[in-house]
Amino acid sequence: MGCGLSKAHSNPEVLVSHGNARLTVHGRRLIVQRHQAGWPQAHIAAAMGVSRKCVRTWIDRYATEGEAGLVTRSSRPHTMPTRTSDEV
Repeated sequence: MGCGLSKAHSNPEVLVSHGNARLTVHGRRLIVQRHQAGWPQAHIAAAMGVSRKCVRTWIDRYATEGEAGLVTRSSRPHTMPTRTSDEV
């Protein structure tokens, strides 16, 4: 989802579900709570060890979808235009 790592990626505050995950649902909720508390996005990003773009993504998703926007989604594409036909 474009959530690149920032230089402050060593914060043990974020619980991860696997080696490549930067945020769990709990961490995403924490981003939203800090944003609602008035934290600047850059400070949230530094504290969570993610990019500002990632912080913006979760804030925007929460604004449009509510709590459901913080749930992990599949990265599988909905369609595949170059898919080999069933006949082949």
